[in-house]
Amino acid sequence: MSTTIQVKDDVQQMLDRLKKEIDAKSYDEVIRYLFKKAKRMDKSHFGSLPKLESFQREETDRFD
Repeated sequence: MSTTIQVKDDVQQMLDRLKKEIDAKSYDEVIRYLFKKAKRMDKSHFGSLPKLESFQREETDRFD
């Protein structure tokens, strides 16, 4: 089963460019690619600054 969707011209151009870039055979593949990319979790930055000292709150507030 297929359906028709309406997109603005600039979105159509972006889809066309991405379709060529990822060598997709259809817009269905492009949209599936975008969904998979959006659902992927970003890599954590935990531990990326190992030399950073742990946070210590000052005893007195600077703003009185």
